[in-house]
Amino acid sequence: MRDFSDILLVSDFDRTLTAPDSSIPTANLNAIRRFMEQGGLFTVGTGRSVPMYRPYLTQIPTNAPLILYNGAAVYDYDSETLTESVWMSTGRELLEYLVGTFPTLFLEVQGVDVHYLIGENEPREAFYRAMGVAFRTVSVAEAPERYHKLALFGPFTENGVSQFFRGSPEEDACFGACQAQIMRDWPMLRADRAAMKIIDLQDRNAGKGNAAGTLAKRLGRKTLVCVGDAMNDASMLQAADLAFAPEDCAPAVKALGCCTLVRPCAEGSIAGVIEALERRAAEA
Repeated sequence: MRDFSDILLVSDFDRTLTAPDSSIPTANLNAIRRFMEQGGLFTVGTGRSVPMYRPYLTQIPTNAPLILYNGAAVYDYDSETLTESVWMSTGRELLEYLVGTFPTLFLEVQGVDVHYLIGENEPREAFYRAMGVAFRTVSVAEAPERYHKLALFGPFTENGVSQFFRGSPEEDACFGACQAQIMRDWPMLRADRAAMKIIDLQDRNAGKGNAAGTLAKRLGRKTLVCVGDAMNDASMLQAADLAFAPEDCAPAVKALGCCTLVRPCAEGSIAGVIEALERRAAEA
């Protein structure tokens, strides 16, 4: 039996732990359980919020607090405790800017209990009802002034996250231009692309890398292993002692040059990572 008692393994969620259709490969679940039985700590580091990850609690085995909001907070669902919080101090001024500057995009404040959807849009509300996520539709004036993370989305056309990963080169370029403009106008923020049609906004001091490193130290783990597929994972991939990415990750992630590629996400990327760790332990 291998001994993984010095390892914290942090996996991104969408298109890393899950397949493109949001299903969770059985190979991943079996490998995670095996890793935990051998002393490893496993958790998820995701851009999702507390309410948006909650439906998966009973589906995915974890034995460490989760890194949520792209690293702007760590959450322990067992004790319902929020730690390592990095709040944004931009208030409603930023919300007004985003609504006024990008009127065709859909803005939301991702809270700890609910998502605050700025402006009415029935397809978006249907999406959250289908996802089982509590939400409130509000105006900018009614939205919270303090938050961990904001998100800008493209149009909601179906009840699944895969819609945000698909699009034309022109749409990709448009979202890239929006991201660049926000970073120019608000240099105190991080603006990450979690998918082609999602822009996540946090305080520049937030990020999965800082959160994962802090969590590993708090849990007494000497080796940090991280897995991710998109550029909102870049900070934790670069901070990791060992970094992995699915073979079908974003080209920009491959260009980081720090990741060992494993099988595509639909084929069980996390199982591939854990098998690599087992081989490494056997050779040590």
